Amino acid sequence: MNFEVIPAIDLLSGKCVRLEKGNYEKVTVYSDDPVEMAKKWEGQGYKRIHVVDLDGAREGRPRNIGIIKSIAKNVGVPIQVGGGIRDIDTIKEIFDSGVSRVMLGTVAFENLSLIKTLCELFGDKIAVSIDAKKDIVLTKGWLEKTSLKAVDAAKKLMAMGIKRFVYTDISRDGMMSGPNFSGIKRFSSSINAPVIASGGVTTNEDIAKLSKIPNVEGCIVGRALYEGTIRNVLND
Repeated sequence: MNFEVIPAIDLLSGKCVRLEKGNYEKVTVYSDDPVEMAKKWEGQGYKRIHVVDLDGAREGRPRNIGIIKSIAKNVGVPIQVGGGIRDIDTIKEIFDSGVSRVMLGTVAFENLSLIKTLCELFGDKIAVSIDAKKDIVLTKGWLEKTSLKAVDAAKKLMAMGIKRFVYTDISRDGMMSGPNFSGIKRFSSSINAPVIASGGVTTNEDIAKLSKIPNVEGCIVGRALYEGTIRNVLND
C-alpha cells in the first residue's frame, strides 16, 4: 500500500483557510478560490484531496456544499469530504456529486445505529474522523468535549462497520509543531483498521516517520503545504 500525502482544503465562508488548534478566531486565509487550489494540488501530483466544511462542522449541516460539488467536478482525483454531514440524504447528495469518501464526525458519536445503516449502504466509502485532545474525543467543530476516549470510540465504531479513521490531534493542528507521533502510534496500534494521521505535519521528515507507523496509510497536510515547509511530495 502506498503512503498517501493528502492536501487539506478547509472551507470557511467560501474561502480556503487554516485554523490554529481548531480555533475559529485564529484564521489564516490562503485563497479565495478553493476550486483553483484543488486543481493546483492535483497538478502537483497529489492523488487525493481532503475537504472540510468548517462552517458545516460548527453549524451541524453543510454550508459550502456548492463549492464541494465544484471541486469534485473540476478535479480528477478522489475527494474525501467532512464537516457537518449528519444524515443519509446529505451523504447521498455528496456521493452523487462525485465525492469518493465521506468522513463523519459528530454524528458517529451520537447515533451508532445510523452508522451501522450507513456502513451497510456505503461500505468503506464511509470513514470517521476521531478528533482528540489529550486522548478525549471532541465534536461539533471541536467545540464540544465528550467523555469518550479515542480508542474506545474507534472500537465501538468498528463494531458498527467502520473500516477507516482519520485521527487528528487537535493540539497540534495548524501549529507547525510536528505530529504527536506517540499518540498516533498508540491509536493506530490499538485498532485493526487503516488510519490517516492529521495535525501538525510540518516537514518531509514528519511524513517519512508517519509512513513507518503500522496501520497508518496516509497523512493530511494543510498549513505546511500552503507555507512551503514541505517539498512537493508525489504519491506515486
